[in-house]
Amino acid sequence: MSRWGIRGLLTAATVGVAVLALAFAAVLTSPLVRSSAERSARESLARDADLLARLPLAERLSERPDAVLTRPVVTRRGIAVGIVAASGEARGAALALSEAERQQALARVVSTSGELSGEPVLLEARPLPNGAAVVLASRRADVDATVDQQRRRLLLALGLGLLVALAAGALVARRLGRPLAGLAATARRLSAGERGVTAEVPPGGPREVAEVAEALRRLDLALAASEERQRRFLMSVSHELRTPLTSIRGYAEALLDGAVTPDEVPGVARTLVGESERMERYVADLLALARLEADDFTLAVGDVDLVRLLTDGQAAWADRVARAGLTLDVEAPPYPVRLRTDAGRVRQVLDVLTDNAVRVCPAGSRVVWSLTARPGGVRLEVRDSGPGLAEADAADAFEPGVLHDRYAGTGPGGEHRGGPGGGHGLGLAIAHGVVTRLGGTIRLGRAPEGGAAFEVELPVG
Repeated sequence: MSRWGIRGLLTAATVGVAVLALAFAAVLTSPLVRSSAERSARESLARDADLLARLPLAERLSERPDAVLTRPVVTRRGIAVGIVAASGEARGAALALSEAERQQALARVVSTSGELSGEPVLLEARPLPNGAAVVLASRRADVDATVDQQRRRLLLALGLGLLVALAAGALVARRLGRPLAGLAATARRLSAGERGVTAEVPPGGPREVAEVAEALRRLDLALAASEERQRRFLMSVSHELRTPLTSIRGYAEALLDGAVTPDEVPGVARTLVGESERMERYVADLLALARLEADDFTLAVGDVDLVRLLTDGQAAWADRVARAGLTLDVEAPPYPVRLRTDAGRVRQVLDVLTDNAVRVCPAGSRVVWSLTARPGGVRLEVRDSGPGLAEADAADAFEPGVLHDRYAGTGPGGEHRGGPGGGHGLGLAIAHGVVTRLGGTIRLGRAPEGGAAFEVELPVG
Protein backbone atom coordinates (compact mmCIF):
# COMPACT_ATOMS: atom_id res chain seq x y z
CA MET A 1 0.00 0.00 0.00
CA SER A 2 1.28 3.47 -0.88
CA ARG A 3 2.60 5.55 2.02
CA TRP A 4 1.30 8.67 0.30
CA GLY A 5 -2.12 9.99 1.17
CA ILE A 6 -4.60 11.20 -1.43
CA ARG A 7 -3.71 14.81 -0.65
CA GLY A 8 0.00 14.21 -1.14
CA LEU A 9 -0.60 12.28 -4.35
CA LEU A 10 -2.88 14.95 -5.80
CA THR A 11 -0.49 17.76 -4.85
CA ALA A 12 2.50 15.88 -6.24
CA ALA A 13 0.61 15.02 -9.41
CA THR A 14 -0.50 18.62 -9.95
CA VAL A 15 2.97 20.02 -9.32
CA GLY A 16 4.56 17.31 -11.45
CA VAL A 17 2.29 18.07 -14.37
CA ALA A 18 2.92 21.79 -13.92
CA VAL A 19 6.71 21.28 -13.83
CA LEU A 20 6.61 19.15 -16.97
CA ALA A 21 4.39 21.66 -18.74
CA LEU A 22 6.58 24.59 -17.71
CA ALA A 23 9.78 22.77 -18.66
CA PHE A 24 8.27 21.87 -22.01
CA ALA A 25 7.21 25.48 -22.49
CA ALA A 26 10.69 26.71 -21.56
CA VAL A 27 12.38 24.33 -24.01
CA LEU A 28 10.04 25.40 -26.80
CA THR A 29 10.09 29.12 -26.10
CA SER A 30 13.86 29.53 -25.60
CA PRO A 31 14.76 29.26 -29.31
CA LEU A 32 11.65 31.25 -30.16
CA VAL A 33 12.78 34.05 -27.85
CA ARG A 34 16.21 34.18 -29.50
CA SER A 35 14.72 34.02 -32.98
CA SER A 36 12.24 36.76 -32.13
CA ALA A 37 14.92 39.00 -30.60
CA GLU A 38 17.25 38.55 -33.57
CA ARG A 39 14.44 39.16 -36.05
CA SER A 40 13.42 42.30 -34.17
CA ALA A 41 17.02 43.59 -34.10
CA ARG A 42 17.51 42.89 -37.80
CA GLU A 43 14.20 44.55 -38.74
CA SER A 44 15.19 47.62 -36.73
CA LEU A 45 18.63 47.67 -38.37
CA ALA A 46 17.04 47.26 -41.81
CA ARG A 47 14.72 50.22 -41.20
CA ASP A 48 17.70 52.35 -40.17
CA ALA A 49 19.63 51.26 -43.27
CA ASP A 50 16.67 52.10 -45.53
CA LEU A 51 16.33 55.51 -43.90
CA LEU A 52 20.04 56.28 -44.15
CA ALA A 53 20.17 55.21 -47.80
CA ARG A 54 17.51 57.80 -48.62
CA LEU A 55 19.39 60.65 -46.92
CA PRO A 56 21.64 62.91 -49.06
CA LEU A 57 24.30 62.56 -46.39
CA ALA A 58 25.01 58.99 -47.43
CA GLU A 59 25.66 59.98 -51.08
CA ARG A 60 27.86 62.91 -50.14
CA LEU A 61 29.85 60.71 -47.81
CA SER A 62 30.42 58.10 -50.48
CA GLU A 63 31.43 60.74 -53.07
CA ARG A 64 34.17 62.27 -50.94
CA PRO A 65 37.07 59.89 -50.74
CA ASP A 66 38.76 62.04 -48.15
CA ALA A 67 35.73 61.59 -45.88
CA VAL A 68 35.47 57.81 -46.21
CA LEU A 69 35.60 56.25 -42.78
CA THR A 70 38.91 54.79 -41.82
CA ARG A 71 37.46 52.97 -38.77
CA PRO A 72 34.01 51.92 -37.63
CA VAL A 73 31.83 54.68 -36.24
CA VAL A 74 29.32 53.59 -33.61
CA THR A 75 26.12 55.55 -33.02
CA ARG A 76 24.44 56.10 -29.68
CA ARG A 77 22.28 53.05 -30.35
CA GLY A 78 25.35 50.84 -30.77
CA ILE A 79 25.12 50.77 -34.59
CA ALA A 80 28.32 50.98 -36.65
CA VAL A 81 28.26 52.80 -40.02
CA GLY A 82 30.28 51.90 -43.10
CA ILE A 83 30.59 52.70 -46.82
CA VAL A 84 31.34 50.57 -49.86
CA ALA A 85 32.65 52.89 -52.55
CA ALA A 86 31.68 52.38 -56.18
CA SER A 87 35.17 51.02 -56.70
CA GLY A 88 34.47 48.27 -54.15
CA GLU A 89 36.67 49.79 -51.45
CA ALA A 90 35.21 49.27 -47.95
CA ARG A 91 35.43 51.55 -44.98
CA GLY A 92 33.99 51.36 -41.44
CA ALA A 93 31.36 48.70 -40.85
CA ALA A 94 31.64 47.58 -44.49
CA LEU A 95 34.89 45.87 -43.56
CA ALA A 96 32.76 43.05 -42.06
CA LEU A 97 31.43 42.20 -45.55
CA SER A 98 33.16 39.64 -47.72
CA GLU A 99 34.40 40.71 -51.15
CA ALA A 100 31.41 39.05 -52.82
CA GLU A 101 28.97 40.68 -50.40
CA ARG A 102 30.50 44.10 -51.12
CA GLN A 103 29.90 43.65 -54.83
CA GLN A 104 26.33 42.50 -54.15
CA ALA A 105 25.72 45.48 -51.88
CA LEU A 106 26.50 47.89 -54.75
CA ALA A 107 23.56 46.47 -56.71
CA ARG A 108 20.96 45.25 -54.21
CA VAL A 109 19.92 44.92 -50.58
CA VAL A 110 22.17 42.64 -48.52
CA SER A 111 21.19 41.19 -45.12
CA THR A 112 23.92 39.06 -43.58
CA SER A 113 26.14 38.49 -40.57
CA GLY A 114 29.86 38.82 -40.02
CA GLU A 115 32.62 39.92 -37.67
CA LEU A 116 33.75 43.46 -37.04
CA SER A 117 36.90 43.96 -35.00
CA GLY A 118 36.59 40.34 -33.84
CA GLU A 119 32.98 40.73 -32.65
CA PRO A 120 29.93 39.06 -34.28
CA VAL A 121 27.59 41.59 -35.88
CA LEU A 122 24.38 41.78 -37.93
CA LEU A 123 24.87 43.57 -41.24
CA GLU A 124 22.46 45.48 -43.48
CA ALA A 125 23.73 47.05 -46.73
CA ARG A 126 21.77 49.31 -49.10
CA PRO A 127 22.83 50.49 -52.57
CA LEU A 128 22.99 54.26 -53.21
CA PRO A 129 21.95 56.06 -56.41
CA ASN A 130 25.56 57.03 -57.13
CA GLY A 131 26.72 53.39 -57.30
CA ALA A 132 28.09 53.16 -53.76
CA ALA A 133 26.49 51.40 -50.76
CA VAL A 134 25.91 52.24 -47.14
CA VAL A 135 26.37 49.55 -44.46
CA LEU A 136 25.05 49.36 -40.90
CA ALA A 137 26.26 46.84 -38.31
CA SER A 138 24.69 45.90 -34.97
CA ARG A 139 26.43 43.76 -32.34
CA ARG A 140 25.03 40.33 -31.67
CA ALA A 141 25.92 40.89 -28.04
CA ASP A 142 23.07 43.38 -27.88
CA VAL A 143 20.73 40.67 -29.14
CA ASP A 144 22.09 38.26 -26.51
CA ALA A 145 21.46 40.83 -23.81
CA THR A 146 17.87 41.21 -24.98
CA VAL A 147 17.45 37.42 -25.06
CA ASP A 148 18.84 37.07 -21.54
CA GLN A 149 16.48 39.73 -20.29
CA GLN A 150 13.47 38.05 -21.90
CA ARG A 151 14.58 34.67 -20.55
CA ARG A 152 14.76 36.08 -17.04
CA ARG A 153 11.24 37.41 -17.43
CA LEU A 154 10.11 34.05 -18.78
CA LEU A 155 11.72 32.18 -15.88
CA LEU A 156 10.06 34.56 -13.45
CA ALA A 157 6.69 33.90 -15.09
CA LEU A 158 7.32 30.15 -15.03
CA GLY A 159 8.26 30.31 -11.36
CA LEU A 160 5.09 32.21 -10.55
CA GLY A 161 3.14 29.65 -12.56
CA LEU A 162 4.75 26.85 -10.55
CA LEU A 163 3.77 28.53 -7.29
CA VAL A 164 0.22 28.96 -8.54
CA ALA A 165 0.14 25.27 -9.57
CA LEU A 166 1.43 24.26 -6.14
CA ALA A 167 -1.25 26.32 -4.42
CA ALA A 168 -3.95 25.02 -6.77
CA GLY A 169 -2.81 21.43 -6.26
CA ALA A 170 -2.87 21.81 -2.49
CA LEU A 171 -6.35 23.37 -2.66
CA VAL A 172 -7.72 20.63 -4.94
CA ALA A 173 -6.08 17.94 -2.83
CA ARG A 174 -7.62 19.37 0.31
CA ARG A 175 -11.04 19.65 -1.29
CA LEU A 176 -10.92 16.06 -2.55
CA GLY A 177 -8.91 14.52 0.26
CA ARG A 178 -11.13 15.57 3.14
CA PRO A 179 -14.38 13.98 1.85
CA LEU A 180 -12.48 10.93 0.61
CA ALA A 181 -10.97 10.49 4.05
CA GLY A 182 -14.50 10.65 5.45
CA LEU A 183 -15.66 8.03 2.95
CA ALA A 184 -12.75 5.79 3.91
CA ALA A 185 -13.68 6.13 7.58
CA THR A 186 -17.29 5.24 6.74
CA ALA A 187 -16.15 2.17 4.78
CA ARG A 188 -13.98 1.05 7.72
CA ARG A 189 -16.96 1.37 10.07
CA LEU A 190 -19.07 -0.70 7.68
CA SER A 191 -16.37 -3.38 7.45
CA ALA A 192 -16.22 -3.45 11.26
CA GLY A 193 -19.90 -4.41 11.35
CA GLU A 194 -21.44 -1.05 12.17
CA ARG A 195 -24.70 -0.31 10.39
CA GLY A 196 -26.75 2.84 9.87
CA VAL A 197 -23.59 4.77 8.99
CA THR A 198 -23.93 7.94 6.94
CA ALA A 199 -20.99 9.48 5.06
CA GLU A 200 -20.76 13.25 5.43
CA VAL A 201 -20.32 14.96 2.06
CA PRO A 202 -19.68 18.73 2.03
CA PRO A 203 -22.09 20.72 -0.16
CA GLY A 204 -20.73 21.73 -3.52
CA GLY A 205 -18.20 18.89 -3.55
CA PRO A 206 -17.29 16.75 -6.57
CA ARG A 207 -20.13 14.73 -8.05
CA GLU A 208 -18.10 11.51 -7.92
CA VAL A 209 -17.60 11.86 -4.15
CA ALA A 210 -21.35 12.25 -3.68
CA GLU A 211 -21.89 9.16 -5.86
CA VAL A 212 -19.47 7.12 -3.73
CA ALA A 213 -21.23 8.32 -0.58
CA GLU A 214 -24.58 7.29 -2.04
CA ALA A 215 -23.11 3.90 -3.02
CA LEU A 216 -21.88 3.41 0.56
CA ARG A 217 -25.32 4.33 1.87
CA ARG A 218 -26.94 1.75 -0.40
CA LEU A 219 -24.30 -0.80 0.57
CA ASP A 220 -25.11 -0.13 4.22
CA LEU A 221 -28.80 -0.74 3.58
CA ALA A 222 -28.08 -3.84 1.49
CA LEU A 223 -25.77 -5.28 4.15
CA ALA A 224 -28.34 -4.63 6.86
CA ALA A 225 -31.07 -6.30 4.78
CA SER A 226 -28.81 -9.23 3.89
CA GLU A 227 -27.79 -9.76 7.49
CA GLU A 228 -31.41 -9.62 8.58
CA ARG A 229 -32.31 -12.23 5.95
CA GLN A 230 -29.38 -14.34 7.09
CA ARG A 231 -30.49 -14.04 10.71
CA ARG A 232 -34.03 -15.08 9.83
CA PHE A 233 -32.71 -17.91 7.67
CA LEU A 234 -30.48 -19.23 10.45
CA MET A 235 -33.40 -19.08 12.85
CA SER A 236 -35.45 -21.02 10.31
CA VAL A 237 -32.62 -23.54 9.86
CA SER A 238 -32.34 -24.06 13.60
CA HIS A 239 -36.10 -24.50 13.88
CA GLU A 240 -36.28 -26.91 10.93
CA LEU A 241 -33.46 -29.03 12.31
CA ARG A 242 -34.66 -28.85 15.90
CA THR A 243 -38.06 -30.38 15.08
CA PRO A 244 -36.82 -33.70 13.58
CA LEU A 245 -33.92 -33.87 16.04
CA THR A 246 -36.29 -33.45 18.98
CA SER A 247 -38.55 -36.14 17.58
CA ILE A 248 -35.66 -38.53 16.94
CA ARG A 249 -34.20 -37.90 20.40
CA GLY A 250 -37.56 -38.41 22.09
CA TYR A 251 -38.21 -41.73 20.40
CA ALA A 252 -34.60 -42.83 20.99
CA GLU A 253 -34.88 -42.08 24.71
CA ALA A 254 -38.19 -43.92 24.83
CA LEU A 255 -36.54 -46.95 23.26
CA LEU A 256 -33.66 -46.77 25.76
CA ASP A 257 -36.07 -46.47 28.68
CA GLY A 258 -38.13 -49.43 27.46
CA ALA A 259 -41.23 -47.27 27.17
CA VAL A 260 -41.98 -48.58 23.67
CA THR A 261 -43.84 -51.86 23.48
CA PRO A 262 -42.90 -54.46 20.88
CA ASP A 263 -46.06 -53.69 18.95
CA GLU A 264 -45.11 -49.99 18.77
CA VAL A 265 -41.56 -50.56 17.51
CA PRO A 266 -42.45 -50.65 13.75
CA GLY A 267 -44.32 -47.35 14.03
CA VAL A 268 -41.50 -45.74 15.99
CA ALA A 269 -39.01 -47.00 13.42
CA ARG A 270 -41.06 -45.52 10.57
CA THR A 271 -41.18 -42.19 12.41
CA LEU A 272 -37.42 -42.23 12.98
CA VAL A 273 -36.78 -43.03 9.31
CA GLY A 274 -39.17 -40.31 8.16
CA GLU A 275 -37.64 -37.67 10.41
CA SER A 276 -34.09 -38.65 9.41
CA GLU A 277 -35.07 -38.50 5.71
CA ARG A 278 -36.58 -35.07 6.27
CA MET A 279 -33.38 -33.89 7.92
CA GLU A 280 -31.30 -35.50 5.16
CA ARG A 281 -33.26 -33.64 2.47
CA TYR A 282 -32.81 -30.37 4.32
CA VAL A 283 -29.05 -30.82 4.73
CA ALA A 284 -28.75 -31.89 1.07
CA ASP A 285 -30.53 -28.71 -0.02
CA LEU A 286 -28.27 -26.60 2.18
CA LEU A 287 -25.23 -28.23 0.56
CA ALA A 288 -26.71 -27.71 -2.92
CA LEU A 289 -27.27 -24.04 -2.17
CA ALA A 290 -23.68 -23.70 -0.94
CA ARG A 291 -22.29 -25.44 -4.04
CA LEU A 292 -24.15 -23.02 -6.31
CA GLU A 293 -22.21 -20.16 -4.74
CA ALA A 294 -18.83 -21.91 -5.05
CA ASP A 295 -16.31 -20.79 -7.68
CA ASP A 296 -15.67 -24.37 -8.86
CA PHE A 297 -19.32 -25.08 -9.72
CA THR A 298 -19.34 -26.90 -13.07
CA LEU A 299 -21.94 -27.45 -15.78
CA ALA A 300 -22.22 -30.44 -18.14
CA VAL A 301 -23.21 -28.46 -21.22
CA GLY A 302 -24.43 -30.35 -24.27
CA ASP A 303 -26.98 -30.33 -27.08
CA VAL A 304 -30.33 -30.86 -25.32
CA ASP A 305 -33.76 -31.53 -26.84
CA LEU A 306 -35.97 -29.72 -24.35
CA VAL A 307 -39.17 -31.29 -25.70
CA ARG A 308 -37.75 -34.76 -24.98
CA LEU A 309 -36.59 -33.56 -21.56
CA LEU A 310 -40.13 -32.41 -20.67
CA THR A 311 -41.68 -35.65 -21.92
CA ASP A 312 -39.30 -37.79 -19.88
CA GLY A 313 -39.85 -35.61 -16.83
CA GLN A 314 -43.62 -35.89 -17.14
CA ALA A 315 -43.34 -39.69 -17.08
CA ALA A 316 -41.09 -39.56 -14.01
CA TRP A 317 -43.54 -37.34 -12.12
CA ALA A 318 -46.67 -39.25 -13.16
CA ASP A 319 -46.92 -41.45 -10.04
CA ARG A 320 -46.40 -38.71 -7.46
CA VAL A 321 -48.73 -36.29 -9.26
CA ALA A 322 -51.43 -38.97 -9.42
CA ARG A 323 -51.08 -39.77 -5.70
CA ALA A 324 -51.54 -36.05 -4.94
CA GLY A 325 -54.73 -35.99 -7.02
CA LEU A 326 -53.23 -33.56 -9.56
CA THR A 327 -52.66 -33.56 -13.32
CA LEU A 328 -49.40 -32.64 -15.04
CA ASP A 329 -49.69 -31.38 -18.63
CA VAL A 330 -46.91 -30.48 -21.09
CA GLU A 331 -47.36 -27.67 -23.61
CA ALA A 332 -44.51 -27.88 -26.13
CA PRO A 333 -44.00 -27.61 -29.91
CA PRO A 334 -44.48 -30.83 -31.94
CA TYR A 335 -40.86 -30.65 -33.09
CA PRO A 336 -37.52 -30.81 -31.21
CA VAL A 337 -36.37 -27.59 -29.54
CA ARG A 338 -32.62 -27.83 -29.10
CA LEU A 339 -30.46 -25.76 -26.78
CA ARG A 340 -26.87 -26.02 -25.61
CA THR A 341 -27.27 -26.25 -21.86
CA ASP A 342 -26.98 -28.65 -18.92
CA ALA A 343 -29.90 -31.08 -19.15
CA GLY A 344 -29.49 -32.25 -15.56
CA ARG A 345 -29.61 -28.72 -14.18
CA VAL A 346 -32.65 -27.81 -16.28
CA ARG A 347 -34.40 -30.93 -14.98
CA GLN A 348 -33.36 -29.95 -11.44
CA VAL A 349 -35.10 -26.58 -11.86
CA LEU A 350 -38.25 -28.26 -13.20
CA ASP A 351 -38.25 -30.73 -10.30
CA VAL A 352 -37.86 -27.99 -7.68
CA LEU A 353 -40.65 -25.86 -9.12
CA THR A 354 -42.93 -28.87 -9.64
CA ASP A 355 -42.30 -30.12 -6.11
CA ASN A 356 -43.29 -26.69 -4.85
CA ALA A 357 -46.53 -26.80 -6.88
CA VAL A 358 -47.42 -30.36 -5.81
CA ARG A 359 -47.01 -29.48 -2.14
CA VAL A 360 -49.20 -26.37 -2.19
CA CYS A 361 -51.92 -27.30 -4.69
CA PRO A 362 -55.10 -28.97 -3.43
CA ALA A 363 -56.39 -32.16 -5.04
CA GLY A 364 -57.95 -31.59 -8.46
CA SER A 365 -55.48 -28.84 -9.37
CA ARG A 366 -53.54 -28.71 -12.62
CA VAL A 367 -49.77 -28.28 -13.09
CA VAL A 368 -48.46 -27.20 -16.50
CA TRP A 369 -44.99 -27.38 -18.03
CA SER A 370 -44.78 -24.98 -20.98
CA LEU A 371 -41.96 -24.61 -23.53
CA THR A 372 -41.76 -21.74 -26.03
CA ALA A 373 -38.94 -21.05 -28.49
CA ARG A 374 -38.02 -17.35 -28.53
CA PRO A 375 -35.44 -15.23 -30.39
CA GLY A 376 -32.13 -15.83 -28.67
CA GLY A 377 -33.35 -18.60 -26.39
CA VAL A 378 -36.33 -20.42 -24.89
CA ARG A 379 -38.90 -19.84 -22.19
CA LEU A 380 -39.84 -22.59 -19.74
CA GLU A 381 -42.87 -22.13 -17.49
CA VAL A 382 -44.11 -24.11 -14.52
CA ARG A 383 -47.68 -23.02 -13.79
CA ASP A 384 -50.37 -24.29 -11.47
CA SER A 385 -53.99 -23.65 -10.53
CA GLY A 386 -53.26 -23.60 -6.82
CA PRO A 387 -53.61 -20.74 -4.32
CA GLY A 388 -50.81 -18.72 -5.94
CA LEU A 389 -48.73 -16.02 -4.29
CA ALA A 390 -49.20 -12.33 -3.59
CA GLU A 391 -47.71 -9.77 -6.00
CA ALA A 392 -45.44 -8.51 -3.23
CA ASP A 393 -43.84 -11.96 -3.01
CA ALA A 394 -42.13 -11.54 -6.40
CA ALA A 395 -39.49 -9.23 -4.91
CA ASP A 396 -38.03 -11.78 -2.50
CA ALA A 397 -39.51 -15.11 -3.58
CA PHE A 398 -36.06 -16.54 -4.33
CA GLU A 399 -34.43 -15.54 -1.04
CA PRO A 400 -33.74 -18.60 1.16
CA GLY A 401 -36.55 -19.26 3.60
CA VAL A 402 -38.43 -15.98 3.07
CA LEU A 403 -41.68 -17.40 1.70
CA HIS A 404 -41.43 -20.38 4.02
CA ASP A 405 -41.39 -18.06 7.04
CA ARG A 406 -44.02 -15.75 5.57
CA TYR A 407 -46.54 -18.51 4.85
CA ALA A 408 -45.61 -20.99 7.55
CA GLY A 409 -48.67 -23.22 7.78
CA THR A 410 -50.98 -21.22 5.52
CA GLY A 411 -50.95 -19.52 2.14
CA PRO A 412 -52.11 -16.03 1.26
CA GLY A 413 -55.75 -17.05 1.35
CA GLY A 414 -55.56 -19.35 4.36
CA GLU A 415 -54.85 -22.55 2.41
CA HIS A 416 -52.79 -25.14 4.19
CA ARG A 417 -49.13 -25.22 3.13
CA GLY A 418 -46.67 -27.98 3.79
CA GLY A 419 -46.79 -29.32 7.31
CA PRO A 420 -44.62 -32.16 8.51
CA GLY A 421 -42.59 -33.43 5.66
CA GLY A 422 -43.36 -30.28 3.67
CA GLY A 423 -40.96 -27.72 2.21
CA HIS A 424 -38.30 -25.85 4.09
CA GLY A 425 -37.90 -22.72 1.97
CA LEU A 426 -34.71 -23.53 0.04
CA GLY A 427 -36.14 -24.90 -3.21
CA LEU A 428 -36.81 -21.57 -4.92
CA ALA A 429 -33.39 -20.25 -3.88
CA ILE A 430 -31.78 -23.34 -5.42
CA ALA A 431 -33.81 -22.92 -8.63
CA HIS A 432 -32.76 -19.28 -8.86
CA GLY A 433 -29.10 -20.18 -8.33
CA VAL A 434 -29.15 -22.91 -10.99
CA VAL A 435 -30.89 -20.71 -13.56
CA THR A 436 -28.40 -17.93 -12.91
CA ARG A 437 -25.51 -20.36 -13.40
CA LEU A 438 -27.09 -21.40 -16.71
CA GLY A 439 -27.00 -17.76 -17.79
CA GLY A 440 -30.76 -17.32 -17.61
CA THR A 441 -33.34 -15.52 -15.52
CA ILE A 442 -36.31 -16.67 -13.45
CA ARG A 443 -39.24 -14.65 -12.23
CA LEU A 444 -42.51 -15.17 -10.43
CA GLY A 445 -45.83 -14.21 -11.98
CA ARG A 446 -49.51 -15.04 -12.02
CA ALA A 447 -50.62 -18.08 -14.03
CA PRO A 448 -53.68 -17.97 -16.30
CA GLU A 449 -54.82 -21.07 -14.39
CA GLY A 450 -55.07 -18.87 -11.29
CA GLY A 451 -52.02 -20.02 -9.35
CA ALA A 452 -48.33 -19.21 -9.47
CA ALA A 453 -46.28 -19.10 -12.68
CA PHE A 454 -42.50 -19.43 -12.65
CA GLU A 455 -40.99 -18.23 -15.95
CA VAL A 456 -37.46 -19.35 -16.81
CA GLU A 457 -35.62 -17.67 -19.70
CA LEU A 458 -32.59 -19.60 -21.02
CA PRO A 459 -30.25 -18.15 -23.67
CA VAL A 460 -28.90 -19.91 -26.75
CA GLY A 461 -25.46 -21.45 -26.34
